[in-house]
Amino acid sequence: MKKWHETAAANVGLRAGGLVLLAICWSIAARLHPVPPGATARDATSLLMLLSAMTFLCGSAGSALLFVGPGLWETVEVSERWRRLPAQDREWRTSREWGG
Repeated sequence: MKKWHETAAANVGLRAGGLVLLAICWSIAARLHPVPPGATARDATSLLMLLSAMTFLCGSAGSALLFVGPGLWETVEVSERWRRLPAQDREWRTSREWGG
């Protein structure tokens, strides 16, 4: 059985969603462009901070969806160093490391 993100419709939809997010990012960035480059941190209003954060988030998510698409849901192998241990192994390893 195919997962939802492995279908052709999901591929097109995810990439189209990425394009939409990048278009939103571009429109917000155009709104921020007139802010003078010499403006200090005290000049930043809460609206400017919100628009800046939205630009970053829309740009990041849009780029990921456009360029990677359904590959965002691929499983990857994690190094053993970063894997979670089952509870009994964790207790044994902790007591052994601390000499208990």
